Amino acid sequence: MFSPSVRWSLIPSALGLAAVLFAWPALADSVADLRQTCRSGHDEPPRDPFEIIARHDRALSACDALIDRHKLAGEALVATLLDRADLLAPGTGAAYTRALSDYDRVIALAPKMAIAFWKRGKARLLYMRDLPRALSDLDTAIAIDPSQAEFFVTRASIHASLAEPAKALGDLGQAIALSPRFEKAWSVRGLTHFNNGDTNRAIADFDEAIRLAPDSDDNYRFRAAARRAAGREAEAVADEAKAEELSAGKAGGPAPVTRP
Repeated sequence: MFSPSVRWSLIPSALGLAAVLFAWPALADSVADLRQTCRSGHDEPPRDPFEIIARHDRALSACDALIDRHKLAGEALVATLLDRADLLAPGTGAAYTRALSDYDRVIALAPKMAIAFWKRGKARLLYMRDLPRALSDLDTAIAIDPSQAEFFVTRASIHASLAEPAKALGDLGQAIALSPRFEKAWSVRGLTHFNNGDTNRAIADFDEAIRLAPDSDDNYRFRAAARRAAGREAEAVADEAKAEELSAGKAGGPAPVTRP
């Protein structure tokens, strides 16, 4: 039996424990909500350009809060760092530098995580045109996981930018072998053939890209250019008309995402 003084001394501790127990579900909900908001930056963009900016800012703030104020560890920390890096990478100056820092941190935490090397390499390709480092990252990503068609398409784009069309075509052939229904691989290979002066192979690849993604206005424009270069003017005009029709149907939608 506790003395009165001991009983009273236990009350603050008990109240403190109760407060923690009652607060814990709310804290868990708060972290879950922040995680969802952080990831929302990757959702389909809304039509309103101001809402695109607002969503980006909300997502970035949520990622910052998770990393700076909550003691994330393991997979949760890695996933949040990747989400924040992806949000920051299209920026310039300090934002891009922060993105690279987050990718670096993920790679230090998970050195066998192929997608981290792919994402860092793609950022270096798209936003800073740092082709040698981008190529090094993609080489590493493919060495870790050679089963991802997307990795080969991204590396092909780097090879094409380095004026190495044979290597680009080799990677695109591998991407198609891994994922025959991957429309982007056919489209990028068509562009590579076209830039290499091989209009017949370019047209054949654009044919397949259009079959796989019939609502892509870009592929009709690509095929129109290839058909015009091949002297097939009437077909080129028809493709351009179809591209305009599809583009008009998407009027008011979000800006297209840049291809890797």
